[in-house]
Order: sequence, then C-alpha cells, then structure tokens
Amino acid sequence: MHTFTSCDDFEALLPAYADGSLPTAETEQVTAHLAACPTCQLHLRQLRTLSNELGAALPEVPRTAMRTNFLAMLEKQKALLTPAAAAAPTPARVVPLWAAAVASQWLRVAAAVLLVAGGMLLGRNLPSRSGQSAEVAANAPDSPAPAQQLAANLAGTAPRPASASDRIQLVTASGEELTPGDPTVQVLINTLNFDANPNVRIAACEALFRLRADPRVAEAFVHSLPIQTDPNVQITLIEFMVALRDPRAVPPLQRLARRKDALPVVRDQAQAGLGKLI
Repeated sequence: MHTFTSCDDFEALLPAYADGSLPTAETEQVTAHLAACPTCQLHLRQLRTLSNELGAALPEVPRTAMRTNFLAMLEKQKALLTPAAAAAPTPARVVPLWAAAVASQWLRVAAAVLLVAGGMLLGRNLPSRSGQSAEVAANAPDSPAPAQQLAANLAGTAPRPASASDRIQLVTASGEELTPGDPTVQVLINTLNFDANPNVRIAACEALFRLRADPRVAEAFVHSLPIQTDPNVQITLIEFMVALRDPRAVPPLQRLARRKDALPVVRDQAQAGLGKLI
C-alpha cells in the first residue's frame, strides 16, 4: 500500500474522498491527514460546496449554446414526424458549444451530469405558444429591445421579473442585436458583474466575448474577475482573458492564482493562463 506524505498527494485524493469513491485504505490515510491539516480541510469544504452548487444548478436551463443545439435537433425530429414539413424542411442553425477546458477530472464528470440532466429538463422550459417567454416577447413589434428588458430586470424595474432562463435568452438576444461600440453593451457588462445567477453571468460573458472588438469588453473582464466567486464563472473569464491576450489581465490572474479561498482547479487555471500571457 502506497503511503502518502505531502499535502499535494492528499489534495489529488480529495475529489474521490468527497464523493465516497476512494478505496478504504486510502480513505483512512486521508481521514487521518485531515484531522491535522487545516489547508486540506478547507479544500475539502470547497469541493463539497461546489458539488452542492452543481446539484442545485440542475433545474436551471443549460447554457445558451447547448440549448440552441437541442432546439435544432428537436426541429429536425419534428420535421421527420410532420409530412408537410418533411417536404420542405427548414434548415436548423446550430451554434457550436464553447469548449471549456477543465483541468480536474471530477469537475468534467460533474459537467457531463449537468449536460444530460439539463437536456432532460429543457422540455419544461421551452417557450410557450402563448408568447409569455422572453424570447417571444423580444420579437413582438411593440416590445422593448432585449437589452432594454435585461436592464429593466437588472434594475428591478421590470413589470414582471424574468426567470434565470428568460434572462439567459435576453442576454443571448442582446449579444446578437448589439455591435461593438453600442452604448447598451454596458448592460451586458452590468449583467456579468451583478446578476445573481452564475449561468446568466456565464451567458453574459460569452455574449461579451462575441463583441470583443469593443474596447470596453477586455477592461470589463479585467475588473470582473476579482469580484466573481463562482468557479465556473471564474474559469470562463480566465479562458476569455487569455484568448484576448490583454496584458492588463496579468495582475488579476496573479492575485487569483495566490488566493487561498479559491478552488485548486481555479488557481491552476489562473496559473496556466499566466504562462500563456507572460
């Protein structure tokens, strides 16, 4: 039986320890080490907190690109089942998923579970024919523009507060209707910084990256990273900041790489990003 001695050795075992999949002999070693190591105790608490947050996020609508792919697939199936539609099928527009590189195996497994569960739950959140969803409202002739609706919900002045799934649709529609330099790009920046739902903040981050020609976007990412606490939002921001190759990203990445309260996978991602920028 291998004997583990350093915190680095035990840190690699913590994900399996947290979900109860670690062999008995190694579990006993980790338990004994945790009793005397506050640092590993903190890492274990962070892992369990993230696992709970991922579980709580399952009822939410999946990320924007995944929902678009699912809807495209649904339209193809409907075309096959409807003879009239099969005669003149409407080509579906498929948006490729953003490939998020996550260094930790347990986090990739959790993301896969979220993907499957989100697809099963998506049917409950499809826009109704009554036109009450944010997507239908955004296309109505007399409705405010998506960015205006998003700003109203963010400020709490909307007649009916939008759900997280509605806000994701508004963010997506706003990103598609805006162009770099548009004053309402600031609405997406405010959503990234202040929306209560991390999935909405990720959607805002993706929409802003599509508008990266606007000089406010890179600056917004630099200022947003230090105030984000959700690890998925942090990792998404790190990827986009590295893709933009903006030297202003170096100081916040250095600070995040040293933050003891950040998850190890986030610190590792920040350190890897620094290696590409420096």
